[in-house]
Amino acid sequence: MARSKDKPDIPPGTPLQRVRPMLITFLVVALIGPSLFSAYWLNTFSTVACLTLVAGTVSLLYGQLGMVSLAQFALTGVGGWFCLRLIHGLGMPFELALVLGAVIAGLFGLILGLPALRMRGLYLALLTLMIAAAVQVVVTVIGFPDGGPGWAGHVTNGQRALIERPWIATSDSAYFRYVVFWLAVGMVLIEWSRASLPGRAWGLIRKSEAAAIAAGVSVVRYKALAFLIGGALAGLAGGLLAGLNGQLDNTGFPTSQSILLYALTIVGGAYHWMGAVFAGLLIRALPALLNDHGADGNLANAFYGFALLVSLIQGRKGLAGQLADFYKFVRMSRIIEGSLIWGVISVGLALAASHYGWAGFAGTLFIALISLLFRQAIPAVCWLLLGFFGKRVQDFAEEAEAAISLRLARMVEALGLMPDHRILKRTLNVLFIGMFVGWIAWGVFDVDFYVAVGIIWSAIVIRFFIELALYPAILPLRQRIDARYPKPFASYR
Repeated sequence: MARSKDKPDIPPGTPLQRVRPMLITFLVVALIGPSLFSAYWLNTFSTVACLTLVAGTVSLLYGQLGMVSLAQFALTGVGGWFCLRLIHGLGMPFELALVLGAVIAGLFGLILGLPALRMRGLYLALLTLMIAAAVQVVVTVIGFPDGGPGWAGHVTNGQRALIERPWIATSDSAYFRYVVFWLAVGMVLIEWSRASLPGRAWGLIRKSEAAAIAAGVSVVRYKALAFLIGGALAGLAGGLLAGLNGQLDNTGFPTSQSILLYALTIVGGAYHWMGAVFAGLLIRALPALLNDHGADGNLANAFYGFALLVSLIQGRKGLAGQLADFYKFVRMSRIIEGSLIWGVISVGLALAASHYGWAGFAGTLFIALISLLFRQAIPAVCWLLLGFFGKRVQDFAEEAEAAISLRLARMVEALGLMPDHRILKRTLNVLFIGMFVGWIAWGVFDVDFYVAVGIIWSAIVIRFFIELALYPAILPLRQRIDARYPKPFASYR
């Protein structure tokens, strides 16, 4: 059976090889995050981590089984409700209540998955949407537990009681690391399942349930397992959200958020674990960034609609899939060279900025690294946005840019310098990166916009001149490394 490029079955490699990049990423974020962000942004990114876990459950059900579940955010509220009730009602420790709340939400998810045994597509989406609406109505009526009397445990008139964070994560920094730890556990469970026996069974069920049954796969068991895992991890995220603020608000889990979460998971990419991270950032960090700049965070909804249209036009791989396609062609020599040069440039700029009082060391280091990374990645993403205007417009822009860059390259070559045959595209990308990353740094790190833009453009320009000066010396090393380790990401889909 032919493989669909938009629907990869199982990522190649062992489960350990699949989860290793994820673990390294989350470890780096947990270590350096508290030193970079203020208390406001630590809480924001703690929420992002929780929503990333919920988006991971959407990716599990849609990316592996093709099941559209619009109730995952509602299951987050279920897990948070029971976590709060167990703490207020029985005085349980936070960790135990968190796990039990996730188990109960997993059972709800299992019950939700029973109709999926007989229906899918639009009918399953409508059913799960109705369940999400029912959960919203129930929560609106009875409220979240906050130390009150009765079965619901909700205070009608009086001061709401807050739960305490776990003893190992009382501060904002510690709780951020605590949430990232649970995010890593949940995402590793999802990715490990995708790359092992359950993932192969899910891929076969998605293609043809009849073929799966003929191959001896239990459709009932593996569908139930997917909904059980999805419900449990969504409930775990709800308990973590409850611990972050000490309570949950009745308006925190509307049905519209369930739909938005599903849409942004498609935008981020349902077939790669980074897609869930993009979804979490879009749904929470982008509105927070707009609010921090004095704009209405609801303006992000306009971007969501545009991004969803672009994702549907470009294919269903999403941002993560497009980046994965780009990095398939990156050679090992460029990774090693880039890591060394990027590190030297970023540390040097950070020392200079902190010495002259322009910005902090950690913030400058992070801004420089992100700008160099975006300089490498943005060409694969931004140019694809032209596809929104049609293939003809995209091809015309590509041809026009190539023709202009070729003429400029010939002029540079005539001066005895090394030509760059995509100089126009790279110049436009550098301008865009400076403005975009500078705007983010202005809001997140409280760095002056012009200082941030100066740091970004300085990092990119310094990298260009270093590469230009060292090119004759490093070319033989590149060839030697690439001969032994050609393209480390070539097998990733």
